[in-house]
Amino acid sequence: MANIEITNNKTRGVVLYEPVFKDETVTAVGADTFAAGTILARDSVSLKLVLFVKGGVTNENGIPKAVLTQDLVFTGAGDLPARPMVEGQVRTGDLIIDADGDATNVDAAVLDQLRDYGIVGLSTTQLAQLDNQ
Repeated sequence: MANIEITNNKTRGVVLYEPVFKDETVTAVGADTFAAGTILARDSVSLKLVLFVKGGVTNENGIPKAVLTQDLVFTGAGDLPARPMVEGQVRTGDLIIDADGDATNVDAAVLDQLRDYGIVGLSTTQLAQLDNQ
């Protein structure tokens, strides 16, 4: 008999409440890892999801439409199937603009764009972290 293994035991994640997921195809231009929380846009030509670019104007890559909730690893340029979140509430601090690698440039304008497509970013305080070290 095989051993039982727990593979998902995070105490926190990107999603906060009522996520809606959709089967999509995500495209990368080379080997890369898109981390959980990465904001995605829809390419207006291929209709596949691509990395969101803040201020981007190429094929609508500056319009955020989805958020990855799990890492997506590309071994080279091409497409991978994924189920990103297309609606729901997320932790703002866990959102990622790939060019930055974190949430430093996720500002009110980006949050407003996400809200236009049903993704609401909320500020949260992680109560599991000790603050009296």
